[in-house]
Amino acid sequence: MSESGQHKKLVELIIEYIEGRVGQDYICFIESDIADNRPLSPMTEEGFRPDVIYEYNGLLIIGEAKTKDDILRDHSLEQYASYLKKCSRFQGKAEYVMAVPWMEQASANNVIKKIKKNYPGDYKIKIIKGMM
Repeated sequence: MSESGQHKKLVELIIEYIEGRVGQDYICFIESDIADNRPLSPMTEEGFRPDVIYEYNGLLIIGEAKTKDDILRDHSLEQYASYLKKCSRFQGKAEYVMAVPWMEQASANNVIKKIKKNYPGDYKIKIIKGMM
């Protein structure tokens, strides 16, 4: 599978996760950057656009999919910091969801935990394992 094909599958895992969290009545508030007839997700103040975002009724969920070669790139690290910052400042419940190939789960978990130290707060982090 091509890298863009893998990325799309990972984004779809995030969307499925969010759908399960919020229920069918609220899936219309899910925005993503893949061509799936959903609105395009907004940019953060640092100029990054998450792959998926849900914000409604006091709940914010930011989702980012990363393929094997993207997890530790400088650009990706800047994205994570931007998204965790947004979660840490959100007035309500917030969650950062990241989907990665299953073999990269530990690496993703480690880097996110390290960055979270700079953005403390009462928000959740979820790493989803893809089957690539």
